[in-house]
Amino acid sequence: MEMNADTPTFSFGRRWNVLLNVVLSIFAVLALAVMANYLAVRHFKRLHWTADTQMKLSPRTLQVLAMLTNKVHVTVYYDSQDDPYLYGRITGLLREYQSASPHLEVQRVDYFRDPAAAKEVKARHRLNQVSDKNLVIFECNGNRDIVTSLELSDTDIQGVLERRTREVKRTHFRGELRFTSAIYNVVTPRRNKAYFLRGHGEHNPESTDQTIGCSELVATLKDECSMLSDTLTLVGTNEVPADCNLLIIPGPMDPFSKQDLDKLQRYLDQGGRMLVLFNYFSVRPGKPSGLERFLAQYNVAVGENLVTDTWNTVSGSGDLRPVELGSHPIVARMQNSVLHLNLPRSIRRLQSAAARAGASRVDELLFTGPYSRVDSSFRNGVPQKSEPASAVPLMVAVERGSVPGVSAERGVMRLVVLGDSWLMQNQGIQSMANRDFAAAVANWLVDQSVLISGVAPRPVKHYQIIMTQHQLAVARGILLLGLPGGVILVGALVWWRRRS
Repeated sequence: MEMNADTPTFSFGRRWNVLLNVVLSIFAVLALAVMANYLAVRHFKRLHWTADTQMKLSPRTLQVLAMLTNKVHVTVYYDSQDDPYLYGRITGLLREYQSASPHLEVQRVDYFRDPAAAKEVKARHRLNQVSDKNLVIFECNGNRDIVTSLELSDTDIQGVLERRTREVKRTHFRGELRFTSAIYNVVTPRRNKAYFLRGHGEHNPESTDQTIGCSELVATLKDECSMLSDTLTLVGTNEVPADCNLLIIPGPMDPFSKQDLDKLQRYLDQGGRMLVLFNYFSVRPGKPSGLERFLAQYNVAVGENLVTDTWNTVSGSGDLRPVELGSHPIVARMQNSVLHLNLPRSIRRLQSAAARAGASRVDELLFTGPYSRVDSSFRNGVPQKSEPASAVPLMVAVERGSVPGVSAERGVMRLVVLGDSWLMQNQGIQSMANRDFAAAVANWLVDQSVLISGVAPRPVKHYQIIMTQHQLAVARGILLLGLPGGVILVGALVWWRRRS
């Protein structure tokens, strides 16, 4: 039986059934798409698929963003073509901030290509027309913090100084570190203030010298702890100022007078917060500073010694890496980090009934390995006594309630004593995780728990392809001839197959 060409393949009802199925399928797909978008908007989840992502926000940043209740306005006042790499990192990072918090508003102003908007920004923030360029400005409730492009990256100029290259390489991106600190600064109406004690041979907080200065610690307090800094001397009738939230004594070399120690005691008894950094160089002359005996009343034993650990050293010349950090909140989030100390002294919990009145908690931190040595009884800089030791503590953290009869104006007393001031000097603080550790110590002392977990600078990776002339010629041939030729060949095969 032959079928007429005009005979319909499907009946009228079957054709309507197929059409209805198609329409219903389209509506079902659209409904699923709408529902998926509805759920995605209200249950947003950002996933980072690579382990080495440069934009994933740290827990500290997420904590700071979660506490926002007011709008934070961010102005990226930048020439986008001046440094495209850094500009891209800035804008990409701020998009991550916006996705984590609805309270962040970002405005991009290219002062080179949008002079009208740039003029408005200059007037609002009173910017200098010549020098104030490439800035990220954070505002909230009248508070403002400006981050410059120079603060956003670390560079390596060693190759330029040694005339090996003319290129200044960018080594780390500090965007998240500075942006999170800036947000915390503008939403926190009152900023803590640290004082560096002077007058006893301490490290100079205003000096950039690698061995005697600690200006890098000042920068760390500002950038990572949202803390202002100043210097203090206890000469004459000077007391510790009322606005002192943290008193830092960095590596004293000269003795303290009884009057100075009395002032420090009054400050601590009122709930003061203090960081004391000792070093080996004050032990060699055999001149105790007086702080050793002063700290004994707070259950702290400062060793007149030098601790070495040849099994856990970097250079083999007196520096060491603690093998155990402890379980205190200061180091709780640094268990996978490596600290670097140089010529440390032992700092222990003092087991004595002569401890000062008041309930104290003393935690020992930063322990050496099981094959350490403790050198003591120095004469002309040479130890006269050396003993094996196991798991020597190099730091203590003390927390104590109010002293009977004394008003604790500043709250609970907190004290940290570290047997190595090099860790927070300009040279030492840049080694390994020392900077994050310094920030964690300061944040714990002033009870900024939200900032205890540090934000490390992100390393900038450089990739370079080195090819011989032959390899370059082969690559050029593949790109210019091989790939287009392959496409033409496939097209020819398809054409030939269809023709045959």
